[in-house]
Amino acid sequence: MKNINRRGFLKTAIAGGGSLLASKGLQASPNEKEFIVPDVYLTKKRSRPLNVVWITCDEMNSRAMSIYGNPHTHMPAAEQMSREGITFEAAYVQMPKSVPSRVSMITGRYPHCEGHRTLAGKLYSTPFDGVKNDLFTIEEDEFNLIPIVRKMGYKTCLLGKNHLVDWSLHKKWFDLTQDWSYEKNYIPAEPVGDDWERAHFTGKLASSYNMENDKDAVAARQACGFIRENKERPFFALIDIERPHPKYIEFTDMPSYSIPLKDIDNPTVIALDKAPSVEQAKRRSFDLEHFTDEDRKRVRRAYYSMCEYADSMVKRIIDEVDRLGLGEDTLIIYNADHGDFNGERNMYEKWDTSFYEEIVRVPLLMRLKGTLPAGKRIPNLVELVDIAPTILELMGYEKPIWMQGKSLLNLARGNTTEHKDAVFSQGGVEREALNRPEPYMINGKLSAKQRVVYDFPESMIKSRMIRMGNFKYIYRLAGDNELYDLSKDPHETENLAANPNYRDVVTRLQERLLRFMMEYETDYPVINQLQC
Repeated sequence: MKNINRRGFLKTAIAGGGSLLASKGLQASPNEKEFIVPDVYLTKKRSRPLNVVWITCDEMNSRAMSIYGNPHTHMPAAEQMSREGITFEAAYVQMPKSVPSRVSMITGRYPHCEGHRTLAGKLYSTPFDGVKNDLFTIEEDEFNLIPIVRKMGYKTCLLGKNHLVDWSLHKKWFDLTQDWSYEKNYIPAEPVGDDWERAHFTGKLASSYNMENDKDAVAARQACGFIRENKERPFFALIDIERPHPKYIEFTDMPSYSIPLKDIDNPTVIALDKAPSVEQAKRRSFDLEHFTDEDRKRVRRAYYSMCEYADSMVKRIIDEVDRLGLGEDTLIIYNADHGDFNGERNMYEKWDTSFYEEIVRVPLLMRLKGTLPAGKRIPNLVELVDIAPTILELMGYEKPIWMQGKSLLNLARGNTTEHKDAVFSQGGVEREALNRPEPYMINGKLSAKQRVVYDFPESMIKSRMIRMGNFKYIYRLAGDNELYDLSKDPHETENLAANPNYRDVVTRLQERLLRFMMEYETDYPVINQLQC
């Protein structure tokens, strides 16, 4: 059987002549599958190499953060980054799911171009260090930022949650990877019933839990060690903080936990029969309509405490960079891969085909002392796919032609007030992917998230989102299309898609979405390999 990768191309084609690599702006070395950055892309060298510390928190909702206006949370790392760097106020994910979102960030390419649409897929390799890998992550022959910086001579690390690369590449591409000795069992201080479990809620963290052996604490500690060890040479550190990904846990030592429930803001909940079809499906399957405002507030407060805990780990890393005097030579990026409902709309966690603001608009902060302006807030629509080309430009390199994102540097420096007229997100799978012979069980149990797929499979069918100006439009292959005017309806409670007064708006957004899909179709094979 021929060795076919997910794009349907022979992997040996790259090994054979390197024409695909060359056409993408890179060259193949004699050992193949190794990336060489040609000098033509070097535009301006810095006096000293640029270090990169890129911290991604899993499932952090920007609306939960003090820097985006939340009055309940205290997040010193984000607040420091906002004072000393740039805050992007309207940064959007390219897919509201971990692996596709993270892959799009590191490749600078939209997820559909390489078929990154979900988490679970084939088992690529023998489990690494006892860790099973069935994640649809980056394969070795995919173009991305990591091999580029390694060829530049950077030391690299990937710490925390690996929702990014095939495990077979974990040690090949990174000089330091996660320490697996962290605490793996959370011991709640109180039992919770089935209802709360379906809301992904665990309760209070037991006081006996060793916080310094928590996965995120271990990752932060390793990151600080990696930065210290490589302070005299260029380094590229990817740190994935797992919090505030549910299950929702009440971190009783965090400031927001002391807020009385009555003072926590009420989640927005619209009547079930008035909700769009995908939202109805998720809510009906979870069967939590009996939850009270106080129930939802408890989930919300727990989530806030998790966000604060995650931020405290980020603060440790920022402090280490500053303690070593590396602030002017180290770009720090602080963002999330997607958001979280945290009780909004009486929904919990996230959903692949939901594109509400709490899911797709995420924090994005950048700091590079002396190069990027301090305290600047940028309201423009931007995408996480824009981060990789920004890093390369700050390093002094042009964007390779295969990167689809657009550098944020001109916007950050004030050289322009324009960036993109629209931003896009996508989710869901084809119908055939849902024809599973048996349920996907987790620890012998069908999880609440998986149950939605079996109760309402149409809720997982491919969907696309566009935000253009104040309007957001969602087009679905199955279920209700949606249109919201965010200037008048920031919590997206009134679906205008069927309103005849907005027919011209729908047409305009559909045409722009169609143009995006045509412009950013998968570009394999590249055109200069073909005879036309």
